[in-house]
Amino acid sequence: LLHRGCGLKADAVNSVQVLTDTKHAVSCGDSGKCWVWKILDGKPRTVFAPHFGRVPMRSSAVLLDTMHILSAGGHDPFGGVAYVWDWRTGEKKAATRCWTGQYLATAEMPAWHTVLLGCADGSASIWKWDTPEIVRLPYVAQSKRNLMKLAQTLVGKCQDEARSALDRLSSGQSSVTEQAFMDSITSHEPDLRSEQSCMLGLANFFFRNAFGSTNAISYVPTDLRFVTGHGDGRVRYWNAHTGVLLKTMHGHKGAVRAVAGLPTRQEAVSGGEDGTIRVWCLDKGIQKMFFYQAYAGPVLSIAVYPGGVKAVVGSSDGYLRFWDLKSGVLLCAIETGGGPVLGLAINPAAPLGQVLTANEDGYVRVFNPR
Repeated sequence: LLHRGCGLKADAVNSVQVLTDTKHAVSCGDSGKCWVWKILDGKPRTVFAPHFGRVPMRSSAVLLDTMHILSAGGHDPFGGVAYVWDWRTGEKKAATRCWTGQYLATAEMPAWHTVLLGCADGSASIWKWDTPEIVRLPYVAQSKRNLMKLAQTLVGKCQDEARSALDRLSSGQSSVTEQAFMDSITSHEPDLRSEQSCMLGLANFFFRNAFGSTNAISYVPTDLRFVTGHGDGRVRYWNAHTGVLLKTMHGHKGAVRAVAGLPTRQEAVSGGEDGTIRVWCLDKGIQKMFFYQAYAGPVLSIAVYPGGVKAVVGSSDGYLRFWDLKSGVLLCAIETGGGPVLGLAINPAAPLGQVLTANEDGYVRVFNPR
C-alpha cells in the first residue's frame, strides 16, 4: 500500500500492525493518516484522518478488544497527540495530549482499555482511555499538585539525586546549567521557591534531561510490567501497578530506537543507533546476548515471533535480518528495497511468519516465508 493520497510524493510510513483477525493491517505515517487495508490484495478498507493539518503519526498499536486501534504522534513545538479509534468505521473514541513533546511510541496492555505511550520529553504514560485517567512516569513528570503529595517522603532523596545529577549535567552533559535553571525558578516561577517544591522541580529537571526521549515502549507479559528505550542509550524496566522503576540497563552507545518484550519470559530485545541488538534479562537487569550488524546502520524496528525464539530486525540500510535468540545466529537477510525500515509487524497466521514492513519510501511491503 502506497501512502501517497492525492500528492505526487509518498509520505514515509512509520508503523504497521496486524489486526487480530490476521487478515487486515493498519499503517500510519507522516501524512497524519492511518489506513486499514487487506493484507491479501492491499486494498484499503478504512482511513482515519482526524487532523486538519499534517500531524505525523509515529506509532500505532492494535488493542485487545479487537475493535480499536491506538495511534500517536505529533510534531514540535506543538507537542503530541494520541487517538483511540474504531477500525471498522474510522470513528474517534478518545484522545489525549503530551504538551511537552510528541508521542514516539505506543503499546497495548492486557488490562481492559489501558495503553502505554512514550513521549519525547522522556516520560511514559499509562492511559485508561475510556476515562480521563492518565499516569505519567516517572512520578516527577506529573503535575505540581501530584508532586506535592509525594513531597514529604521524596524531598530528601530528590535533593541528593537532583544535586548529584545537576553536577553531572553542568559539567558538560547538558547545555542547561544549574544556575540557568535556578534563575528560571526564581524569576518565572516564584511559587517554586519553597524547599520541597524546589527540590522536586530539580528532580523533574534531572529526569527530563537525563532520560532523553522515550523512543520505544513494550509490554512484558508478567505482573503488568513494561520496558522502555530512551535517548540516553538506556533500557528501563517498570512496574505499571506501582509506578516503580525496577531496573536501568546500560549497554547501547547511542539512543535506543526499538524495544520488544519476549512473550514467554522476562526478557526484552532492544536495538539502537549504534547498530547493535541486545537481549536483556529484565529480572536481573543484565545483558544476556549481544548481536552486531556490520555496516547495517542504526536499528529502527524490532518484532519478536510468537514463542520468543526468533526476532526480525529492520535497519536504516533497508534490510530485514532474522536472528535466532537462543544461539545468536543470523538466519537470513532480505533487502526490502524501500529505504530505512521504520516499522515491523509479524502475522501469526495465514501464512505463519508473514512479515510486514513500513518503509521510508511510503510503501508497506508484505514478505511471505518460504
